Amino acid sequence: MKKDLKVTLIGLSLVLLSACASNEIVLAPDTRPGDQLKAEYLVGRWCTERELTAKANKEAGHSAITNLEKQFWEFRADGEWMDSVSGWMYNHYGEWRLEGRDNLVLDPKKGNAISYRASFANAGVELHLTDEAEQFLVLGRCD
Repeated sequence: MKKDLKVTLIGLSLVLLSACASNEIVLAPDTRPGDQLKAEYLVGRWCTERELTAKANKEAGHSAITNLEKQFWEFRADGEWMDSVSGWMYNHYGEWRLEGRDNLVLDPKKGNAISYRASFANAGVELHLTDEAEQFLVLGRCD
């Protein structure tokens, strides 16, 4: 019985590892607002960077948003937007798409679509989003 369980666990581990290996991440070059973005730069998992978000907003003369909760997002290549409270189990949250050169549109299944001007920094591991009110949300790669 123990041997069967061990074989099952090893098999499951190999399947999970192969699934992770097939998700190649394409890192974006550093960009500025207005640069042409590619959808593959966004595909993968992103986590809220509270300190960078607060710093960017403070430097822009906005509130330093200190009560921002950690968010875990996954943008899939098929346009599906996934969300997680833990970074472990993800659920369908809505759809995402690029419009124009650098506008990321997030369309939750409940509520109205939100448009952000997007740019990448720090060799593509930071995603800087600016909303219509010129407030920032900074996400970091958490793949």
